[in-house]
Amino acid sequence: GTHGSCLHLCKMMMMTMVSPSSLFLSCLVVVCLVGSTISAHNGLGLTPHMGWNTWNIYGCGATEDLVKEAARLVVSRGLKQAGYTYLTIDDCWQISRNAAGVIQADNKTYPSGIKSLVDYVHSLGLKFGLYSSAGYKTCQGRPGSLGYEKIDAMTYASWGVDMLRYDNCYADNETPQERYKTMGDALNATGRPIYYQMCDWGVAYPALWAPEMGNSWRTTVDITANWLSMTQNLDLNNEWAKYAGRGKGWNDADNLEVGNPGLSFDESKAHFAMWAIMKSPLMLGLDLTNMTSQVLEIITAKEVIAVNQDPLGVQGRRIASYPSGKQEPLSLVWTNNCTAHPNQQWMFNTTDKSVRSLLDGRCLDIYDCTTEWLTLANTAACGSNKKCGAQSWGWSNRTLTSAWSQGCVTLNSAQGPSVEMEGCTNDITPSRQWFYDESSKTLSSMAVPGMCLEVRENSDYEVWSGPLINNSYAVALFNRSPAIGDITLFWEVLGVSPSLSYNVRDLFASKDLGSFRGSFTASVPSHGAVMLKLTQAS
Repeated sequence: GTHGSCLHLCKMMMMTMVSPSSLFLSCLVVVCLVGSTISAHNGLGLTPHMGWNTWNIYGCGATEDLVKEAARLVVSRGLKQAGYTYLTIDDCWQISRNAAGVIQADNKTYPSGIKSLVDYVHSLGLKFGLYSSAGYKTCQGRPGSLGYEKIDAMTYASWGVDMLRYDNCYADNETPQERYKTMGDALNATGRPIYYQMCDWGVAYPALWAPEMGNSWRTTVDITANWLSMTQNLDLNNEWAKYAGRGKGWNDADNLEVGNPGLSFDESKAHFAMWAIMKSPLMLGLDLTNMTSQVLEIITAKEVIAVNQDPLGVQGRRIASYPSGKQEPLSLVWTNNCTAHPNQQWMFNTTDKSVRSLLDGRCLDIYDCTTEWLTLANTAACGSNKKCGAQSWGWSNRTLTSAWSQGCVTLNSAQGPSVEMEGCTNDITPSRQWFYDESSKTLSSMAVPGMCLEVRENSDYEVWSGPLINNSYAVALFNRSPAIGDITLFWEVLGVSPSLSYNVRDLFASKDLGSFRGSFTASVPSHGAVMLKLTQAS
């Protein structure tokens, strides 16, 4: 059992110790709680977790002082009271392992050690989360947990850690299922309830297997603070709605970018609404020291948060969509099953080196010209992106290479469906190669046969909904279009009779809008959302 495994580990440590004092310190790390282990699901995460994570705003620059300041602000700005209880340090806190294999914090950035920081966070009534990776290294090259799962889990438990955010970089040939199960078992064996947040970026379709071992799992690529990235993750997460829920765990569309530069007020509000209705964990990633009152109003919207935390625990999903008739200036490019539909057809222009979609004549483009790595591909009006020449492409070795960045159009994680720009000068792999069929004019992936590069066609007025307790419904009217528009919810798409009357409440405004029969229409801002609750009228 647990106790026996701990004794075995201590014996191994004794053989590696160089002094009695180092033995004492390391044995403190592997203190085991005697008793029965908790179940694979550990009893945590009956609702999606909420909190704040260091990565989006600080990256590798997080420090002990910055984390303490953030913890104080979570309390003083009312975020703890709103439900944000986890404070999580992401990558770069760790620096090495000692002779016994015990992970060591970087004493330049965390001079007091992790245990001291955990105690400080706990003293404020918050919970503490920590990061590692299911590989030999973390994504930033720090020591990973592969091969050290038991000792790391017991170390975290001895420090009082409440959550593990577990990444997927620098892995070996074991499958993610095997590696994530090993850590999950190790966490449970400590006897301490530790929320298990799994992050394989959706590579191995974790919604199909992660509920057996974790509390939440990433279904998406990494998010960035822009509309295209946010909507891409929204769409990816929606595909797995039926696999999540109370007692199973949660589909994680990645941390919130609300409050970070790159999203407008309406986009931030829509971002928060959609994550809430999808029951995605609400992990903030903004600079708490520079948070505006508008942003605070969004992220503490009590009735919107209540949808996310609803005890019924059913993920909301897209139930209806229809076109606005207004064309977005940019359209996302990703992959889908090959159909040779015009949105999958492309033409190479030898004069200006552009790659043009036969759907609407627009050109393959790069979303963000400020970075050469992991930016999204999209289409835009030809000639509209002259600032970096991002519409000029080379074609060799079956790769589409940007003349601007020398990056290749790459199938994300070698499986898709999303595509990104990645460096490919000395690394031509199937995920970066495409076959151009002259007859069908399609670009099909060499990594995943039958998947073609396509322009995502938006029916940009959307209705999302999910049931709540007490036979009510959460509804989000979501406008992807570039202009304000009226979006209508018809009762039939909810599966209820149009003859019934429902009371409609605006959840951001905390305002009753009246009783309606058969349908409800609201004016929704461009790149915005209206969040509603429907309760049957008595």
